[in-house]
Amino acid sequence: MKKAIIVLSILCGCLIIQQPLQKVVFAQPAITISNNQHELTKEDAKNLLIKYNDKVDYIYQGDASKFEYLKSKNLEGYVFLPDVETDIGYFVDKNTSDIYYFHPSGYLELVNDIKK
Repeated sequence: MKKAIIVLSILCGCLIIQQPLQKVVFAQPAITISNNQHELTKEDAKNLLIKYNDKVDYIYQGDASKFEYLKSKNLEGYVFLPDVETDIGYFVDKNTSDIYYFHPSGYLELVNDIKK
């Protein structure tokens, strides 16, 4: 009986060594990690602003190519004005989803307290 247990243990050990560990363990499903980067659309950017502050509506002013300052910084994204009396708008970077305070004169400051 002892010999049978020893032989069985050796055979099982050899099978485990020969097979890759991921094929032996059936209890863990394979995990696929997607590396796709998502560029924001104009609608995504507006929804992000609404998530940041839902007390106002946002009016689309154009993309970064319409503003010389943003073009000079090679930024890509969308500019919105809040529907309140102000001259400071928001720039949403379509590659990073960062929100900035923006004025066409060259004022650009990252908004710090964003709840993503």
